[in-house]
Amino acid sequence: MSDSCTLCDRILSSPDSMTLWKTSHALLYHMSGIDLPGYLVVAPIRHVEHAGELHEMELGDLARLQSHATREILKIPGVQKIYTLSFGEVLPHLHIHLFPRTDFMIEDRDVFSDGRPDGAKIFQRWRERLAITSPSKSVEELIIRMRRASGASSALSDSGQESFNERG
Repeated sequence: MSDSCTLCDRILSSPDSMTLWKTSHALLYHMSGIDLPGYLVVAPIRHVEHAGELHEMELGDLARLQSHATREILKIPGVQKIYTLSFGEVLPHLHIHLFPRTDFMIEDRDVFSDGRPDGAKIFQRWRERLAITSPSKSVEELIIRMRRASGASSALSDSGQESFNERG
């Protein structure tokens, strides 16, 4: 753990209101500060900076959480794609953004390059436009719904799983 890692701090204090699922090796939570239901982040519990440092169990838990989260996000009306991103610039703890690209995000032609939607432009534009200071009701409702679905899912099971259902 890094002394200045906000993700390590989040993991130590989880569950919090944005946490959806935590296993022995990985955490899935809803991104805070953005009013976009389904904008999730998956991260290893252990502080690593890139995927090459992960152990097999960590890889397995991350993959299961990402796969489950992807299925749940695609159930949200209007979601056409999920952008999967990892930068590590601001926060050097490996974390993977699962950013739902919805129909309304491509109504503005300024996010197109060569006549096609440009994922990088869409990501930047909508993270800025949807910035908020506290979770919206739609985000809170989605978190509750996804916790219920996760609690019933055998796809996430491992020996160290914890479901947060409606605690938070």
